[in-house]
Amino acid sequence: MTHTYSVYGMSCNNCRAHVEEALKKVTGVTGVLVDLQKAEAVITMDTHIQLEKFQEALKNEGGNYSISLPGDISFANKFNDEKLKSKSAGHGSGVFYCPMHCEGEKTYAKPGDCPVCGMDLVEQPTADIEKEDKTYKNLLRKFKISILFTTPVFLIAMSEMIHNNPLMMVMPWKYWNWVQLILSIPVVFYTAWMFFERAWRSVKTWNLNMFTLIGIGSGVAWLFSVTALLIPGIFPDQFKSHAGTVYVYFEATTVILTLVLIRPAS
Repeated sequence: MTHTYSVYGMSCNNCRAHVEEALKKVTGVTGVLVDLQKAEAVITMDTHIQLEKFQEALKNEGGNYSISLPGDISFANKFNDEKLKSKSAGHGSGVFYCPMHCEGEKTYAKPGDCPVCGMDLVEQPTADIEKEDKTYKNLLRKFKISILFTTPVFLIAMSEMIHNNPLMMVMPWKYWNWVQLILSIPVVFYTAWMFFERAWRSVKTWNLNMFTLIGIGSGVAWLFSVTALLIPGIFPDQFKSHAGTVYVYFEATTVILTLVLIRPAS
């Protein structure tokens, strides 16, 4: 059987593609054709599927989309009223957009991450910039904290290339690796944790982006280094330094994450 529904919230072809893919994932659906101009979705299904299941699928997609029966004016008005309320709430404009314009001029009614590229949604300018200042100050504070912990990690790691490393006179190198681990924890689990959250969301929605690369790259480097500290015996001798310890990459993890923080904090 085939039914036609009205779809709200689409503004570009990327929106249409997101809606189409989301509806195809609903169990029992055998075909979906979404028309951007008509704002309609023609859905073919084995048996009748409740409208609520389609709405839930669109909600899980992460966009501001809604679906209803054709000609359901009451639902359309309710949907528009909810958008207006969310835009008028608070001190800002209540309208957010992706700075990369991944979905054209599409706007969102609440802050968050772009469902395509993962960048922070930006609120359209208003006379009140208090919220924007608060976000900037928060990111700048995290960047400073990240620098504070990353710098000693980097210096410790680079000192290994110095002849007659003076740090070795203080304590064995394996203990300096533990120091690097401790110093890296605030960067990984606090100042840059948002990058891993965005990487996870990008994988779940299969909208792979730069945060996918950052999260996987730095995450694997950190987990490898922790494993090398806890169970070094599983690694062959080729993985070990002249001091007998497995090479760790805490400095690579913290430096990458701190450098990425420069962009949103600047």
